[in-house]
Amino acid sequence: MTPRAVFDCMVLLQAAANDRGPAGRCLALAEAGVVTLCVGDASRAEIDDVVHRPSVRGRFRTLTDPWVATFLANLDRIAVRIDPVPAVCTLARDPKDEKYLNLAVAAGAAYLVSRDNDLLDLMTGTDADAVAFRTAHPGVLILDPAAFLQTITPAPPAAPPPPTP
Repeated sequence: MTPRAVFDCMVLLQAAANDRGPAGRCLALAEAGVVTLCVGDASRAEIDDVVHRPSVRGRFRTLTDPWVATFLANLDRIAVRIDPVPAVCTLARDPKDEKYLNLAVAAGAAYLVSRDNDLLDLMTGTDADAVAFRTAHPGVLILDPAAFLQTITPAPPAAPPPPTP
């Protein structure tokens, strides 16, 4: 069984804008079946909203109507939909991010991939939210895209030494 992962909206946006960057390579792992990407109604609605914003389209010229339609259709094809997503986690510093924590828990995800410091700090922070999350959900690892790539696709073993004569 492949591990489950949740990608936050920014990771999905970056994957849509640049499929060769770290976020795009994370999505490629889901497309290849190395991980199972999970989305919920709230997270799917957020990426749909964000990729259609004129301000985002102005910053990311690759996000044309045809490209966005293809990206979202691909996302719907490869992702497992998790619904309902019960509200079991709180994040006082940024309640908008709670949907990703709750989705990761509901999906039984091993990974939540984000560049958001409010989420990443839950792995090392000492505040009440961080300690409570790690205690209640020790199976969820929150990583940025580069760390996720290193975790899922570790470096190949070192080449053996040359034979001795």
